[in-house]
Amino acid sequence: MTRFRHRLAGPVLLLAALPASLLITGCQAPGHVAETVVVLPSATANEPEPVLAAADRALLYHAGATSTRGVAYVISPATGQPTRVGLTPLRADGQVEYGPRRDQLLQQNVNRVQQVLRTEAATGPFDLLQLISTAVRATSHPGTLLILSSGLSTAGGLNLQAVGWDANPAAVAGQLKHRGLLPRLAGWRLDFSGLATVAGDQPSLPLPQRTTLTAYWMAICRAAGAAGCSTDDTIRPDPPSRSTTPVPVVPVPVVVSVTGPRHSAGVSVPADELFAFDSTRLLPGADSILRPLVSRASGRRQLVSITGYASPDGGSAAYNLALSQSRALSVRNRLEALGLAPGQIAQVTGLGTAGQTARACYRHGQLDEAVCATLRRVVILLTPATAATS
Repeated sequence: MTRFRHRLAGPVLLLAALPASLLITGCQAPGHVAETVVVLPSATANEPEPVLAAADRALLYHAGATSTRGVAYVISPATGQPTRVGLTPLRADGQVEYGPRRDQLLQQNVNRVQQVLRTEAATGPFDLLQLISTAVRATSHPGTLLILSSGLSTAGGLNLQAVGWDANPAAVAGQLKHRGLLPRLAGWRLDFSGLATVAGDQPSLPLPQRTTLTAYWMAICRAAGAAGCSTDDTIRPDPPSRSTTPVPVVPVPVVVSVTGPRHSAGVSVPADELFAFDSTRLLPGADSILRPLVSRASGRRQLVSITGYASPDGGSAAYNLALSQSRALSVRNRLEALGLAPGQIAQVTGLGTAGQTARACYRHGQLDEAVCATLRRVVILLTPATAATS
């Protein structure tokens, strides 16, 4: 790496071209220099066609702009074979271009990576650990591994159908390491792009499961000895998948992501996921939903609002109001027990049936318990502290 930095001390035009490139991509350059970028799309039938997000393009552009040997290797998820794409802008005679065509050539090189990605589609099981192990063998010198994947691996060492959403991320990574199933990532920096971005038959992941999925892969990355582990959750295009090979679906709880006023966002959790019928005592599995919310709110110093609702298919209005309030309080108490600071609880309330009558539970003239179940819920919203006080 020291030898590489000495090369940057050369032409001034190279440095002059860099700010323009960053303006074009709309992203800041990565904090580390990436001379070699290996791009790994999993490209399964339950994921969108692999597309570079703005941050991914900036990473590739930066590799070409800051090195005379910038190169990308796009790994085929079907064959494991790499396709080499030069990133450094070169003239027809093979010399580095520092002139007026430099930026154009850099953009063309990044576009070539995307063109290769558009041809990729998985044809086998979704074993992301094995794909990563294959990808890092594309070059003898560690670089940056850009992983374009939902992360919902369903084969090999990490089968999320079996692991589920309640496991401890560090324990999952430790078991994989003990079994010799982790890739060797010493010297590599891993960028996960598009975690939890799904298509096809795979249900979308609510916020708690997205948080857990990220925690799983960050723990695995660190346990495998990587020099750096990061994620990019930038909004990205989601064209249909090109793969026609079915892969299993990873079940997710019926939790719905919601937004509220003042830039708040959170989840609407069916009460049946948290409580037994007519009970205010949380079920043992409730922590898998609540713990990621505590982690997110604590890490970002967000304020938390909790609102309970009851279904109108039984009990008086006063009873349903009391039930919804007691359930909201139970959730508050558990969030605090899991580590949320009491001062971050902004509001705890129960709204009973919120004005809904028993007719709300009817469909096609018949009482439908599935409809009623959607009305029994607890909504938990996380709001930035600055937004809450403005």
